[in-house]
Amino acid sequence: ATAPWASLPEDLVQLIGWRVLSGDLLDYVRFRAVCAHWSRSATHPGGRGLLDPRFHPRRWMGGHGLYPGHPALGGHARFLNLSTGALTRLHLPLFHDHVLLGCTDGLLLLLRHRDPGDTAVRLLHPFTGDIAELPPLSSLLPQMEHYGNMTEDRKRHTLRGFLSGVSAAVTVGPATAGAITVMLALEIKQLVAHATTGDQRWTLSAGRLPCLLGPTVSFHGNLYAVTPKSAQRNSVCIWQIDAPQPDAAEGRRRRSLLPSRIIAHCPLAATEGAVNLVECGSELMLVGFSDAKPTGLVVYRVADLISGRVVSITDIGEHALFLGQRPLYASQNKGLPSVVANSITCRYRVTKNNPLRGGRASRSTEQYHIGTGCGTWSPAIDGDISCWDRPPASPYMLIHHIFTCCVTLSRSKGLIFHNKIKPDWPV
Repeated sequence: ATAPWASLPEDLVQLIGWRVLSGDLLDYVRFRAVCAHWSRSATHPGGRGLLDPRFHPRRWMGGHGLYPGHPALGGHARFLNLSTGALTRLHLPLFHDHVLLGCTDGLLLLLRHRDPGDTAVRLLHPFTGDIAELPPLSSLLPQMEHYGNMTEDRKRHTLRGFLSGVSAAVTVGPATAGAITVMLALEIKQLVAHATTGDQRWTLSAGRLPCLLGPTVSFHGNLYAVTPKSAQRNSVCIWQIDAPQPDAAEGRRRRSLLPSRIIAHCPLAATEGAVNLVECGSELMLVGFSDAKPTGLVVYRVADLISGRVVSITDIGEHALFLGQRPLYASQNKGLPSVVANSITCRYRVTKNNPLRGGRASRSTEQYHIGTGCGTWSPAIDGDISCWDRPPASPYMLIHHIFTCCVTLSRSKGLIFHNKIKPDWPV
């Protein structure tokens, strides 16, 4: 007899499939594999992985003790789900001649490096294999001042400057148009570049970003940044950089950036390196110290700040925030038992006369436990990440891998984060 689930109406199967997909992409893949009828009825993610945001693998983090493309991996890469603790191994031969430039919504922004002059950029969906071709990064150089006087070495040095701090945001147009737009926040240069599939070059923003207190963050296709509020050191501004819009004067094919705009203010200490925007669940959060004394952290919902409600929150549930160059969150569950719920792991506070650093001052890696009163601090791990002059001894803890993912140079080089990692971009 035919199994009852194999006779469900197609539209009902697809509806259930969308509900499953809202949890995780791999659950949806398993759902489609139940039987041939479900496979036919539920939309195949292949070919739609980039164009349909529902298929973006947002909660998956890549990273291991080997860089992507290492011969020992045989063209594969490992990924961890930060919500469930699930692990998977994917075949990604593209890393043979590409390096990781950035990651947004689980999509990988890759830079090709077949030879020193090759700077082609691609957006890869690691689970479906879908690829979007973007212009070469070198197309930014003619838009720079003094380009005509640059030597080839100077051009390569300028490109390395672009790559030393990059945040990316992806915007998908209507499915019928099939257009994918990528914004790059070039934080070291305080500039924003954007390109759409089919463009011949990246377009550089006319205006510069203000002085940033922390990394730019992607959220729902836009970029967000935090700056001091003028000369006030006890207040910060949140800026929004909207996705490029079609330029009516140039025809709908050309897109242009609107000026970045302030969307909210917050009473936080404007301390560089100690203020972070971070996605948590479906919310964008702002984290920092309430005053110049680095005693307790406070967390605000950006949506509350925009509406004028300046009230910090004291409970983020089962989530834990990890704040670095790429802030992220993980969830405590049976798959990730070592994650401490309602906590923040960061390197905000400076320890003077640190014996592990020969008496020099250094930033300590600590865990802050959020509470209704005054939260408490504790060491995040034995030892201190910032004190390692070489990778720690294995086996590694989850926090080692997460902080590696939070630091751009570690993630792209496949090295467990430690203090002596140096940039070495092959461009």
